[in-house]
Amino acid sequence: LPALLSELRKFQSETHRPPGEVPRDVLITNGGQHGIYQCVELLVEPGDPVITCEYAYTGIHSTMRPYQPEIIGIPEDKDGMIPETLDAVLGERLRRGLKMPKMMYITPTGSNPTGTVLPEDRRRLIYELACRYDFLIIEDDPYMFLNYTDRPIPSLLSMDTCGRVIRLDSVSKVVSAGLRGAWMTAPTPLLQRIELHTQAELLHSCTLAQAILHQLVQCRKSLASHLLNARDFYRARRDALHAALKPVEHLAPYNMPDAGLFFWLRVNGVDDVYNMVFQTAFQRGLMLIPGQAFLFDTNAPCPYVRLTFSKIRLEDMDKAVSNLVEIIREEQQRTLQKPKRVATEG
Repeated sequence: LPALLSELRKFQSETHRPPGEVPRDVLITNGGQHGIYQCVELLVEPGDPVITCEYAYTGIHSTMRPYQPEIIGIPEDKDGMIPETLDAVLGERLRRGLKMPKMMYITPTGSNPTGTVLPEDRRRLIYELACRYDFLIIEDDPYMFLNYTDRPIPSLLSMDTCGRVIRLDSVSKVVSAGLRGAWMTAPTPLLQRIELHTQAELLHSCTLAQAILHQLVQCRKSLASHLLNARDFYRARRDALHAALKPVEHLAPYNMPDAGLFFWLRVNGVDDVYNMVFQTAFQRGLMLIPGQAFLFDTNAPCPYVRLTFSKIRLEDMDKAVSNLVEIIREEQQRTLQKPKRVATEG
């Protein structure tokens, strides 16, 4: 819808104030995952190296899997991806004459699964590295409005003086996932190619969804009020689960998530949580997400689990955590006997 495109252009300009020297435009996508798919289709060739965080959103992995890329997974600390490590890894690849990546995928606010928020200085360092090593940044930011730090942090798009950022926005996490309301902001030459692909793939996104999204974005005051309420709602749920998790801290340490919807726990004494998740926990009626889900190689051992606080009822949190404590202790005892995986892999 032309009216929606016009409104989103104004919205992006007001929200991010991207540098004016780069010609860029907006494209409506059928949800954020569709935007990820379009970027991968445009930029990735079979066997290409691609930069992600060490643990990354499973949707980027599923999209890239047909291309069998080389994943350059950069570790995170409590403040997200570590730029110095990224610089060292890329510098070493350059010295060795290895193929250099064309693309980085990153969720700077509420990284899924770790819940980290990249501070401004790290964002600027990562953008500088993109310029130095000549790669594009896919800035996937669906949790932008679920930032619990109360610190406004400039987006990578707002720093993009060279046309290296493709930004993906979505209302799935704060309005309705089923609406599939999302949009991409990118340098015009790249966006034109993606638009041609979109036309061939699905002609255009659902017109009814676009009309609803237009009304949402057009009413800025109402939208802002809703976004603040959504942030407060999920922050209260995060704080409630954090309080409930006190008995787990010595068994599975974690950092308080600064944004998003997840806690990321490292289970002490368990090198691989696969059996714990799909046998011990499942048999006790507790559903956990194993860290393997956020690795490109899903068969690799992993000591992490992800917990989600978006749906669990507040009154069920203490019981669920008590159950989790028993599961972890049982698995720690079993691990001492060095068992093999017995769960069926799917």
